[in-house]
Amino acid sequence: MRKLLPLLLLLAACGTQDLGGTEALQLTASTLPPAYLGEAYTFAFSAEGGVRPYAFSLEGKLPEGLAFQGGRLSGTPKEKGQFPLILTVEDAAKNSRAQKLTLTVGDPPPPRLALVLPPAQVEGPFLLLARLEAREALGFQLELPLPDLAPALESLKAVSPAYLLDYDGEKRLLRLDLAFARPLKDLEAFRLLLTPEKPLTPRLTPKVVFYDKEGKPLGQPLPRKGRFEDLLKLAQNWGKKGEGLPGDLDGDKEVGPKDLEKLKEGYFQTPKEETGTP
Repeated sequence: MRKLLPLLLLLAACGTQDLGGTEALQLTASTLPPAYLGEAYTFAFSAEGGVRPYAFSLEGKLPEGLAFQGGRLSGTPKEKGQFPLILTVEDAAKNSRAQKLTLTVGDPPPPRLALVLPPAQVEGPFLLLARLEAREALGFQLELPLPDLAPALESLKAVSPAYLLDYDGEKRLLRLDLAFARPLKDLEAFRLLLTPEKPLTPRLTPKVVFYDKEGKPLGQPLPRKGRFEDLLKLAQNWGKKGEGLPGDLDGDKEVGPKDLEKLKEGYFQTPKEETGTP
């Protein structure tokens, strides 16, 4: 009996550890990705080691709108804050592990227009690439000063045909309003060829106002005589035919390039430009 005592003590010390060469049970997630108010969220928990299958349980108050089932956290959060949780996994051999986690729910970050430029000095023409990142948007208004850079307007290639482009050579200011048929993100919005007037390393400071997936401006709209909402109607009905289509500005029962040309008439004029007021 005395010889068996050390062995019994060793087994007791093992607790929920697996024997027979099986790897110890453990949870693979130590943190949770953030959730955003009003946006769909899903995260599947996982484990490794131990003896499959696994069973997950979760303790703690979840934000309204989220639910936990079958090892998956999902839903659309309706309240902000930090929510402490305890996740437990149990395997088929009744081994278990627990992990403290915190779920953070905040306001969605705004969309971002990332400009891809040459990192070093250039002397000849180069492409300006603009990527829409981070959040979905239905479009944007852009004002881009181009000091010592000449744009080739005919080279513009945009992700949507529904865009209006203007360049004021005196002010060296490029203006571009671009609308999408549906919310987009994480893609190239447009590209434009620029030519430096002297050797330089491009540094651009754009002013951008995005329109969210509901078509609402995220900030004060940039000064225009025309309405971005009309451009958005064109984008959403582009190529459609029928009676009374939103965006059919010339009344030919079809939404397309002719309507875009009609909308462009005086679109970028501001009251000062219209009256010639300095």
